[in-house]
Amino acid sequence: MHKIYLSTPAILGRTVTFRWRVEPATDLYRQTHFTMTFPHSVNIAKVPNRLWWDIFLICLHPHWMLLRPCQVHLPLKLSANERQFWLELLQNGVDTLEANGRGQNRSQGRAIEILDGDIEIGRQVIAGSGYGTAFSGGKDSLLQAAMLFEFTERPLLVTTTSPLPPLSDHGTARRQYIMDEIQRRRDPVYVEVQSDFRSIWNNGFAASRGYRPAVNELTDTFLYMSSLLAVGAALGRTRLYLASEAEVQESAMLDGKIVQHFHFMYSAATQRALSALLAPFGIHFGSLIWPLYSMQVQHLLWTRYPDLCDLQYSCWRVGLDQATCSECEQCLRIAMTALAGGDNPERMGIDMRKVLAYAPNWKPWGENVSSTPVLPEDIAAQRSDHRVLDAIRRTTLLQLAKVLASEHWQRALSRENLQVVAGFRRLRKWASQYPTPPDLGVREQFFEWLDPELRDKLVALYTNYYPREPSHQHIDVFLRSRALTERATSALAARPLQ
Repeated sequence: MHKIYLSTPAILGRTVTFRWRVEPATDLYRQTHFTMTFPHSVNIAKVPNRLWWDIFLICLHPHWMLLRPCQVHLPLKLSANERQFWLELLQNGVDTLEANGRGQNRSQGRAIEILDGDIEIGRQVIAGSGYGTAFSGGKDSLLQAAMLFEFTERPLLVTTTSPLPPLSDHGTARRQYIMDEIQRRRDPVYVEVQSDFRSIWNNGFAASRGYRPAVNELTDTFLYMSSLLAVGAALGRTRLYLASEAEVQESAMLDGKIVQHFHFMYSAATQRALSALLAPFGIHFGSLIWPLYSMQVQHLLWTRYPDLCDLQYSCWRVGLDQATCSECEQCLRIAMTALAGGDNPERMGIDMRKVLAYAPNWKPWGENVSSTPVLPEDIAAQRSDHRVLDAIRRTTLLQLAKVLASEHWQRALSRENLQVVAGFRRLRKWASQYPTPPDLGVREQFFEWLDPELRDKLVALYTNYYPREPSHQHIDVFLRSRALTERATSALAARPLQ
């Protein structure tokens, strides 16, 4: 049994420190404290004290699933309904985590107890009503930012810089260029938050406990959300978004339990539950792209916002001196999606020669698996991989030659480029053996959950580019997502928080 003791968040200047201790000690942590540091433009004295506690719990609670059985001790007094909220949200996560491995905690069930103290701090309404989004430069956050530029005045963009050793994606020159350029090309209220949170844990700990996701895949977006919440509260921006695509909403009913995509940390079910928790602050939290599939996100970004799309920064395997690694499945997917749409992937730093050299090593889902996908992430992966194969089929040799030529046609006839084109011809032939997937539509049931202040504009935008996916194709996913949110928030609905 692990006992976890949380201390009151400490504010010193522009830095907030969150501390706890675990008894007995665990290999999960390199250190049991983390910081968030804000720029001078953000007066964190305006952030309600109670929100710092919510941020603490939002960031740390996924780790409790890995430390089961455990007791969590808070000096803060929670109401019975709020304690039940956290336990049910954790149960949603445990059900999914246990479906993604044979964890050492499987027999424990939820096995998490929350014991609170006697410090009472109420929530207070935050003055303001502006818009903001978490911003990383990935296609989904870039699209959300672009839509907010189109539909609102000077939206808030909050970037969180928190390196995860040994990865370099938060420290490249390309990333800094993107953050500078988004401010030059538009006029956002831009804020960068520094944190060491992603460096304090052993990222392989979940795998050592028998689970499929890495620790950061259970935790990252809770940090990005927390930066957005704190900055939004300080600056009076209360309509806040973190991108969450249709693939992340995928779910299945297994052994009588609803199992989500293993990136459930930012599923609609999780986001909407947390939005209910934050409602007493006057905060509306969610996503603008729940109805869109990943490839629709990229297509819409490159079609509607051509002056921003080259800022896409989607490769987390990128080296410190690279724009992208151009040698991974993610780079292949975004390159082929752009190329099939008539765009030049090299505008976002993709090296097409390296991507196509990698492509023969890529195996789409099902290539070495004889069974039907059962887990939600496998269902999503199979659908996505079929789209990549279709993009390869639809890309002509002439399209590729144009990119390789870099506007100088004599280069297209070089021996190296002719070999690349010949290799791509073989790749297209291989991709042609797979069936052509049906056209993608937007998941109209999820329109219901879009922010009502922007819903009409978003629906008009989406349906101008894509048909509506028939409701029967995704109604079960929608209902399961709603059921998960309702399970977590049922106690809050019975007795609203103060």
